[in-house]
Amino acid sequence: MFISVAGFVLCALIFATSYLAFNLQFREQYDASIREIAAAARASLNPDDFAKYRADPTPDQKHAEVLELLQRLVDEFDLNVIYVSEVEPPEYRHIFYFYDPVGPSTKWTPYPLGYEEDYYEESYNRTTRRVYEEGAELVRHTIKSRSGSHITAQVPVYDSNGKIVALLGAQKNVQEFVDARKSFARTVIIMVLIFGVVFVVAFKLYFDFRFIKPIMTITDETNRFADATGKPGDALLTVKNKDELETLALSVYKMENVVYNNIMVLTRMTTETAESLASAIDAKDAYTHGHSTRVAEYSRDIARRLGKSDAECRNIYISALLHDVGKIGIPNEIINKKGKLTPEEYEVIKTHPAIGAQILSNITQIPHIASGAYYHHERYDGNGYPSGLSGKKIPEIGRIIAVADAYDAMTSNRSYRSQLSQDVARKEIGQGIGAQFDPDIAKIMLAMIDEDKEFKMREQV
Repeated sequence: MFISVAGFVLCALIFATSYLAFNLQFREQYDASIREIAAAARASLNPDDFAKYRADPTPDQKHAEVLELLQRLVDEFDLNVIYVSEVEPPEYRHIFYFYDPVGPSTKWTPYPLGYEEDYYEESYNRTTRRVYEEGAELVRHTIKSRSGSHITAQVPVYDSNGKIVALLGAQKNVQEFVDARKSFARTVIIMVLIFGVVFVVAFKLYFDFRFIKPIMTITDETNRFADATGKPGDALLTVKNKDELETLALSVYKMENVVYNNIMVLTRMTTETAESLASAIDAKDAYTHGHSTRVAEYSRDIARRLGKSDAECRNIYISALLHDVGKIGIPNEIINKKGKLTPEEYEVIKTHPAIGAQILSNITQIPHIASGAYYHHERYDGNGYPSGLSGKKIPEIGRIIAVADAYDAMTSNRSYRSQLSQDVARKEIGQGIGAQFDPDIAKIMLAMIDEDKEFKMREQV
């Protein structure tokens, strides 16, 4: 918008300047022609004879000579009318000695030399006064006569005593000038429009390259980095403007690297803290060494295959690490019991999701971390605990951890049995689709099992 307005204003200025220059040039050329005509007329006319012409308008040899002179000037300078006017103040009665050619649009006979008319038009009187009373060397005005509209210019004629005794006037058809001005205006408008388009396009390309592109590069990179889509990119280093924008881009690049490094330190610290806590949790059960870490790794892989971002996968990994944190509140004798649990003991075990959610509820920087602990024992058919939710009502993180947790439980040694084979674990997962597990997530787990040709996804004894 700004570029278009600037281009329009510039084109308007160019057109106005060109138009005024054309008018000025025309007037200067016309004035120069009038002065040349005046010089030629003054060389042949005898102003001292004007009084005699006025007293006796009968054509004589002098009249014929004047007529011949005026006709030659008309032909030479392409005029419509040329006249010598003696003005007698204060009425300013004009006695015209002029030649008016008969053209294709004039059907009347030229005025004879010495024809007397009274002209009281304001434009005549005004310009005449400027010559006689104000001493103007050249006056110009537009009139309408029998042959149409004309531009008339008048210059003074002096007698032998240096007194102004007459006016020499020349008329030129204004249409010639109007047509030339229109043609010039059309040409200028076309050229200005072409220039305007070229200017707008060129300036826009330059403005885009010089300012918009660097600004968009900085904006896109900061937005990408703010969305935590990865490491700081090198796009900011491509801004080479040698000005404030390059300095800004370099500053943003340095800031991103500082922020990223700090985030990595905090992330690593958070992950290591979660892993340490998970190890402490697993240590309560002599038969679940590494269980939380394996569940976290399986859950992160499932999340990645679901199309989650790196940040989302990282948060799911930490949530899965702490999914059993509630077991801190379960007595060791129940957790490590080798025999079958009593109904009362099983009810105590079932409280660990709620205990875990309560412990994690104060952690707000990792989304859904409490949900992972609370919902990982829910079943897709609604027969799980602690809330008995079913289907998609179970938060996704709970459905992901449920599959990963069940698989690792089957492929790990427990107090009540040894780890199951990969085929048995796969069969159990397949049979649980739509009942215990979310079908989509369970199918991803099956694909992961099928890819594990060497059965590495298990507790390593």
